[in-house]
Amino acid sequence: MSSIDNTATSYNFADDDVSLKELLSPLWNRRWKIVTLTLLVSLTVAFYVSLLKPRYQSSAILQIGSNISANALSLNDALNNETAASYELIQTQYEILRSRKFAERVVAQLNLIEHPEFRVNKYNDKLPFLADGDLSEKPSLSSVVGQFRSQLTISPISDTELVKITFKSYYPELTMKVANQVGQTYLQYQNEIHSSTKENTSQWLVDQLEELGMKLDSSELALQQFIESEGLVDVNGISGLVSDEIGALTAASIKAEKERDDLKVSYDYIKQHKGNLSKLAEIKEVNSHSSYIQLRNAQEKIERKISELSGRYGPKHPKMLAVRAELETIEASIRQQIEEHVLSIEKEYLTTIEKVKATKSRLTSAKADFLRLSRLKNQFSQLQRDVDTNKELYNSYLIRLKETDAMGNYTATFYVRFLDKAITPKGPFAPRKSLYVMMSFILSLVAVSLYVIMRELLGDTLNSRRKLENFSEAPVLAVLPRFKTKTTKDEDNYLTDSRFTEAIRTLRTSLLFSSDKKPPKVVAVTSSVPNEGKSTVALHLARSYSEMEKVLLIEADMRHPTVAKNLHLDPFRPGLSNLLAKTHQINECIVRDKHVKLDILTSGISPANPLAFLSMKRFDMLIKVFGNFYDRIIIETPPVNAVSDAVIISRVVESVLYVVHGTKTKREQITSGLRMLKQAKAPVEGIVINQSESIDTSRYQNKYYNDRGNIIKLPVRKQG
Repeated sequence: MSSIDNTATSYNFADDDVSLKELLSPLWNRRWKIVTLTLLVSLTVAFYVSLLKPRYQSSAILQIGSNISANALSLNDALNNETAASYELIQTQYEILRSRKFAERVVAQLNLIEHPEFRVNKYNDKLPFLADGDLSEKPSLSSVVGQFRSQLTISPISDTELVKITFKSYYPELTMKVANQVGQTYLQYQNEIHSSTKENTSQWLVDQLEELGMKLDSSELALQQFIESEGLVDVNGISGLVSDEIGALTAASIKAEKERDDLKVSYDYIKQHKGNLSKLAEIKEVNSHSSYIQLRNAQEKIERKISELSGRYGPKHPKMLAVRAELETIEASIRQQIEEHVLSIEKEYLTTIEKVKATKSRLTSAKADFLRLSRLKNQFSQLQRDVDTNKELYNSYLIRLKETDAMGNYTATFYVRFLDKAITPKGPFAPRKSLYVMMSFILSLVAVSLYVIMRELLGDTLNSRRKLENFSEAPVLAVLPRFKTKTTKDEDNYLTDSRFTEAIRTLRTSLLFSSDKKPPKVVAVTSSVPNEGKSTVALHLARSYSEMEKVLLIEADMRHPTVAKNLHLDPFRPGLSNLLAKTHQINECIVRDKHVKLDILTSGISPANPLAFLSMKRFDMLIKVFGNFYDRIIIETPPVNAVSDAVIISRVVESVLYVVHGTKTKREQITSGLRMLKQAKAPVEGIVINQSESIDTSRYQNKYYNDRGNIIKLPVRKQG
């Protein structure tokens, strides 16, 4: 009996991404198909390149650069103030070399219309139907020029003044002739351009100078008339003085307004308390004056003196009279001081108002003067700029005229010369057959591998852990790996792959210990469609149970029975259909598996209507009778989506195992089958993934069970 390692009801996969093994398993499983297809593509490419003619190429190098030496002067200097031909000018020369007009000149000079290069195809004479056609037919000029330009390559060498001219052809000598002729034709073209475009630069400059001289005189006259009409001497100096005056007047106006605002408070207080000397005496300007303070001090002394004398003398006493007369005199002086100060404040307030008005008037006038001077200054600056610009242009053209006269007949802005002439190539440069074959092998291998991987990842099957994580219709009880069964005529496939055997044991353990309820005694095994391996799963699950208990395997698929064939039994021996038809006894229909303690009831003779047989009450009775003699009953049923037999059988079982082919069964088929069983209220235990290629659930099993040297073979328990 195998050890119990896992008691979970379903597989729980990690939440990580697709594992590397799951990604590469499809490649390994289909390795021979991938290699075959890759080799087929590579051989096709090899055969194709063997049909191509060899091509040759030859290159010449031209130098296109500045026409000056370190101490020489060029026309380019005079007109552009540069020391070399501009980047745009050099790029223009490259485009001239690539142009159609230039190609036509080279084709005409070499009479390439008559050359066979432009009348042959790219294939050799290995296949007659690909050989060259009629070489006597003359091609058109446009077609020759178009093909010529496609075979000609003009490529500037970066960071240099060099340009590489390359021509490709099936004829080695033609490549040399064309590359050299392109350079020679370009030199002739430059000489024609220089001779045809020569013009009288000096006369043009003289005409320009006359026009600029008239503009300069006109602008100077306009500036002088403006100065005289406005009476300007130094517009910038006058403008600065007015600006300073505006600043000073602005400050004075602010100061005067502040004084006016301060005096207005006192003025309003005086108007409010007119005639009330005691209130007027409270004004700060009055009570803070020194003379008023002295009078107040004298008044206080006399009042103290009166207070002292009134204790000794009567009011009629001469001393008292004298002191009171003195007090009255001081009080009169105080009243006079208050009135004078009040009058002074009123006058000062009125004076301040007039001062503010006068300051504002002067400020307004100064601002008007400043604006007028600003306009004059702008007009003056505009006229002065016209004079300066015309003078600068006049001097510049005058200098260029002198330099042009000194240069004489100089015409070119750059030079062109051969650095390396083309030579006849010694060997072809294309096709590179080995490289093409190697690249086709690599690319086809990558393409086919990517197709296999993408098909595996995008397929609507349960062939990866990621897809199983998203499958919620039923729990996953086990994942059975793909294996190849080795059978002979004398023995059946009992000895299978160790990983498959351990996966079946894991499934058995899951059924025994998956929940708190009693393990199911009668188990049905079904699938969505045929060829998903339900018969194999049912047989090996029954054998696994038989290691511990007495088990009966019933083949209820009477439409396409396979158990008898797999066990090399007589396909016409009596079985389930015979029992249901009452033509044979139980002991005549049940056969014992010779390897383990397992009884097998095959389907028997296929009836015309299997569904009618399975719907009999006798079928329910048989299951109940078998339940009295066996610890476990495994029933293999037809596919759910094909016929309704499995739905009928699900009424008499305690658990239904739903077998799914890992790489073939579509998710829609699985969902449809499960939905049908759930509608019939079938006790679906979960799904079993069979023939899995990508899901690795047995790393430990691979390591532990592949070494069969540590396995002790016990004798098989005989029938009790």
